[in-house]
Amino acid sequence: MKQVKALLFLFMLLLPATVFADLTGKWICNDGGKYYMRQLGKEVFWYGEHSVNNPDWSNVASGYVDGNQIILRWADVPKGRIMQEGILILRLDNPNRATATYKTGGFGGSIWTRP
Repeated sequence: MKQVKALLFLFMLLLPATVFADLTGKWICNDGGKYYMRQLGKEVFWYGEHSVNNPDWSNVASGYVDGNQIILRWADVPKGRIMQEGILILRLDNPNRATATYKTGGFGGSIWTRP
């Protein structure tokens, strides 16, 4: 199953994309975390954490923008105590708000806003 997800992710990365907005910046999520996103063309990278000094979780993600969607592969990193990974698809509701439409691996957040 993991191989199928990885192949789907790679296939989707090769599809042409229209960039909705520049997503670079600090985002706040309803999981209590802060996410630092960087967009380079249609590629997107982030670092997210629950707390700077004592995080329950911290994660990284990479993926791409396709129209009004962000398609990401994410993984927790050992700054936090949780170690999960998965796929995340976000719908860009507007340039400063994104809503999760698909989540795997136990990802907790579902709404991101850019202050």
